[in-house]
Amino acid sequence: MIFGAALLLYCSVAISGCSQATSEPLPRSPATPTLKYIGQWGAPGNGPGQMQQPSGIATNSLGDVFIVDSGSAFISKFAPEGKPLLSFQEDGLNHPQSIAVDRDGTLYVTDPVRNSVFIFMSNGDHYRELRLRTRPVAGNTLSAAVGDDGLIHVFDQHAGKVFSYTPRLRLVQTWEPRETFPGAQHFGPLVAGPDNFLYLGTPSGGIMKFTREGHLITEITAGATGVTWSPGAGFAVWNNCIFVMDSDGRMLHVASTVDGAGKSDVDLAPELGQAGRKAPALAINPRGELLVLDAPESRVLRYRITF
Repeated sequence: MIFGAALLLYCSVAISGCSQATSEPLPRSPATPTLKYIGQWGAPGNGPGQMQQPSGIATNSLGDVFIVDSGSAFISKFAPEGKPLLSFQEDGLNHPQSIAVDRDGTLYVTDPVRNSVFIFMSNGDHYRELRLRTRPVAGNTLSAAVGDDGLIHVFDQHAGKVFSYTPRLRLVQTWEPRETFPGAQHFGPLVAGPDNFLYLGTPSGGIMKFTREGHLITEITAGATGVTWSPGAGFAVWNNCIFVMDSDGRMLHVASTVDGAGKSDVDLAPELGQAGRKAPALAINPRGELLVLDAPESRVLRYRITF
């Protein structure tokens, strides 16, 4: 009887152990990002809250959307769903090109004709102007990126250099990204990722990843045959992924910021249209929504990102 009870107890424990072993979840492969179209907003025109030649888009920590218009010189603020909240112009800022927003809500708007970055404080204080120590050049491109440490990084395409400034606008460092050269075409923009790294588009369609000090970590490129990225119009970095448009202006590619592995390819032609076009600028808000600035149609398309 004692031997039988012991044998029964042993079998019970063994079965229990097997049950626990088989109930453990199996390792899962990384989820593939998918997009769901959720709407659009925007109106053509050259007045407040309208779009004539929108050239840049960014969002703040609340999900509000900021758009700069190179045609009307307006800087406009919209609610996440597209309701116009504020529009303004500034004397001297006649050719706004790109826009960035830091974690405190301060706006950084580039003007390559003036070779400056206009800084608008979130508390409504008068703007400050950051003048680069380079000569303005026709057709040049400037882009600004601001890290969580407050450093302001400005990429001057014609000079082929990144200029880093303190929040008090004191120049602390100048560095040249690998493969850059003065007058390089289709280089940029410079983007600050939420991972505290800097990302810069290359003329060959790749995206270089740097430390804040300018040390190259890796260059991420389109791995698939026949795929050509077009980061020059603007790309987005979110959740360890890069979101960048194809050169046809319709296909969106998502790749890992760590190893460059492709995550997903999404055709936006159903909303953008089948015709070839310049790649649109992109932004991602804190809600996990991809915003696509469709400049020819003066509108913003919204997609919910799901991993």
